[in-house]
Amino acid sequence: MKIIIVPFLMVALLLTGCITVSLSPEGSKVRLTSNPDVVRNCSYVGQVKGTDHFNGGLAGQGAAEENAMREIRNRAADMGANTVHIVTKSTGTSGSAIRGEAYGCT
Repeated sequence: MKIIIVPFLMVALLLTGCITVSLSPEGSKVRLTSNPDVVRNCSYVGQVKGTDHFNGGLAGQGAAEENAMREIRNRAADMGANTVHIVTKSTGTSGSAIRGEAYGCT
């Protein structure tokens, strides 16, 4: 019995960092850009932030950044925006944080 439980617990601990943020249908329509010219003629809606913490699992830093991107797109969609100008993006050993400005563009 020990032989089965120990590997199972090890796998469970490794996978704890694999929780992903789901992208909503509305969030999937939100465009991300780092180019300020893209939002020049758009209506400013507000600030948005997306974060995810790296838990040391198999997901890693790349997954933390992806989760933060999905979160920022979902939040912008909830505000009625369709474009986010990324202002700052930071990914490190503790996770990922992204801050942006949400806009409504035609």
